[in-house]
Amino acid sequence: MDMEERRSHSQSTTAQTNTPVMNFLFLSGVLALDLVNTEVVVRGKRYDLFSSPGDVARWWQDAITHHPDVEDVRGETQAIVWSLSLLETMKQIRAAIRTLCTNLVEHQPLEQEAFATLNAILAMGYLALELASEQELIPTYRTREAEQGTILLPIVLSAFHLFTRAEKQRLHKCRNHRCILFFYDGTKSATRQWCSLECMNRARSLQHYQSVKKERTDRTAPAQAS
Repeated sequence: MDMEERRSHSQSTTAQTNTPVMNFLFLSGVLALDLVNTEVVVRGKRYDLFSSPGDVARWWQDAITHHPDVEDVRGETQAIVWSLSLLETMKQIRAAIRTLCTNLVEHQPLEQEAFATLNAILAMGYLALELASEQELIPTYRTREAEQGTILLPIVLSAFHLFTRAEKQRLHKCRNHRCILFFYDGTKSATRQWCSLECMNRARSLQHYQSVKKERTDRTAPAQAS
């Protein structure tokens, strides 16, 4: 491990110590958005749930359980190297997807640097034919970067499908202004506004508290003025 890797490892260890133990959230319905949602806000403070390569490994194992239909990307080996380099690349991809989601939700011009980051990952892969039986060929996705491509490509392909094939009006940021989670509304009525019922309840409880506090302030203000 060189000096730069030791410094990054030290920073990751410090961040991991300061980050409370939290479960990964799989509320969005889309693999790419679940990656974005590894940044959360708890009691008004923002936390990054990716503090070490091991965190990425644990998230990926959970992710493929929640997304059994994840795009299968083949490499020369299926062994992913859980390195600091992979951790940083995952964070770069996460930032790019968050940026584009924010652009779309807030009706802003799309930032070219963000989709250039995703295009660089897409360039790792290519379509190929695979023999399923003596008379049947099936399409597969392959990667030139076996150590990282088998995790990076499925995530970016998920973002690719979200941004190019999905109904963009169903992409939302949670209505709770204290929440930073995104989700894709897959409900038939297309009326989902919150990342979860718990988040909705917290937001409404806070709104009620602030409303009651304002009413009390308004009632006491004339008496204080006199």
